[in-house]
Amino acid sequence: MRERYLFLGVLVFSLLAIAVAILVPGRQDHRPELLPWAITVHEDGTSTAFGLRLGHSTLGEAEQLFQTEVELILFQSPQGRRAAEGYFDGITLSGLAAKLVVEAALSEAELQAMFERGVRIATMGDGSRKVTLHPDDSARLRATAIASLTYLPRTHLDEALVEKRFGVPERKLYEPGGEVVHWLYPERGLDVAISAGGKEVLQYVAPRDFSRLMAPLLEQQRGVTLGCVPCLAVGGAG
Repeated sequence: MRERYLFLGVLVFSLLAIAVAILVPGRQDHRPELLPWAITVHEDGTSTAFGLRLGHSTLGEAEQLFQTEVELILFQSPQGRRAAEGYFDGITLSGLAAKLVVEAALSEAELQAMFERGVRIATMGDGSRKVTLHPDDSARLRATAIASLTYLPRTHLDEALVEKRFGVPERKLYEPGGEVVHWLYPERGLDVAISAGGKEVLQYVAPRDFSRLMAPLLEQQRGVTLGCVPCLAVGGAG
């Protein structure tokens, strides 16, 4: 009789564990297409990363794919640049824990209108602003196509691992001070920022829109001589 109760106890515990594993939001099985190096480039100059086709997939579809509710924010930098973004904080994609920022493809006029309709504006210490969106704009944002993805892994990606997974970059650009180097893959629409402090940032855009990633990097190079900030070309790239 005792063995019978023990068996039933183990059975009930196992069933509960299975139920919790199925119902926990954000849980996913191993899916190779959700790995950060799984990038598919399409003939129209767009690309697919993390199962999302940039310029086509929406923020709402990202929610469904990741099984996690997105936090929607309109952000304005101290320089006045605005971006409507969705934050997936602490998700696990194919076994890798990370944060993911999804930027919506909106025009300046659309962003201005959303800014003016915002229900609350919080000013940060650096002068940037975070706008809580009107509910109607939140719904609209979920139906908007994705312009870019920013992936912040919790696992450290050193240069050897980046080269193993992504290959040799076409170009490397150092930020002023030399603490951060950007490995650039224009044909994939990818910028891998590797920091001496061990915090990597991977940015994805459609390859046809790669100039969006290059512009701020080149802006940093202005007024700084190559002798102070190395600009390395790999494989003959200038």
